[in-house]
Amino acid sequence: MKIIVDTNIVFSAILKPTSRIGDLLLNSDKVFSFYSCHFLIQELESHKDKLLQLC
Repeated sequence: MKIIVDTNIVFSAILKPTSRIGDLLLNSDKVFSFYSCHFLIQELESHKDKLLQLC
């Protein structure tokens, strides 16, 4: 199944990987195919330092 994910959902999954969303995104790659726009990579790169501090 193909699922389109929003940047905010990915950020939530990164910040709390044990949540339902985090578990779904990080552990279901054999069931789902996740898609997002190319801006997701740019957003992750621009907030990388802050994300690393929080995790």
